[in-house]
Amino acid sequence: MRAAFRTGPPSVRAALAPLVAAPGDAPGAALRGELLAELLREETHPDVLEALLVALVVRHDTRPGAAPEERAGHAARLRSAVLRVGTVLARGPEGGRRLDRRLAELARTVPGFAAYALAWYDEDPGVWRALVGSGGLRTIEDVVASGGRTAPAGTPDAERVPSAWHS
Repeated sequence: MRAAFRTGPPSVRAALAPLVAAPGDAPGAALRGELLAELLREETHPDVLEALLVALVVRHDTRPGAAPEERAGHAARLRSAVLRVGTVLARGPEGGRRLDRRLAELARTVPGFAAYALAWYDEDPGVWRALVGSGGLRTIEDVVASGGRTAPAGTPDAERVPSAWHS
């Protein structure tokens, strides 16, 4: 698998990205973590980075039965991974535009992600402003304001009130 990440064409690397983004504490978690770190360290192709971003968000393990501090830990790992992938993706040509569109799409389609993304932005706008454009941010705020995709009950962002700083 490592060889496919190093030498495979972008379509193969993009197809493998969801495998390293899988959540959980199974015995393969350590290997997935190593492969994810390697992929983040070396990958620059926007198709692969987008596939990884989507997989990380879609496969994010909210663990409804877990204790709030455990869910918060998973949310912190998701934040870190989204920031790392987004930073690399935004560096490439058209990367910022692709990232903005993809984050907006994920906010509309993945339950809880919009609330997480907006909380991350509010916590550190200087960092996230470089990654999230005004269109993506508006979409994220609109989704949170509409309540259409709120964070799972019991997560730190479940009771979050959307900010109004972009007006």
